[in-house]
Amino acid sequence: MLNRFIKNPFTNLLSGIILLVSSGYEVWSTIDEFTVGAHHGILLFSIVHILKSLPEVLQGTKEINVAVKSA
Repeated sequence: MLNRFIKNPFTNLLSGIILLVSSGYEVWSTIDEFTVGAHHGILLFSIVHILKSLPEVLQGTKEINVAVKSA
């Protein structure tokens, strides 16, 4: 059951969005300081995480639309 939760594309998308918002806030608040911190890496990781889970989510919504229209 935990494996299904971890591999769920909506869970991955949500965690990526949460990482994006939290690290984006940190990057924005330190924009005047020209330093590179861990929050910059987390921001890049969250973008990759979102882009990786987005096709699975879109495919799932297409399948749901097809099932609703054919019913």
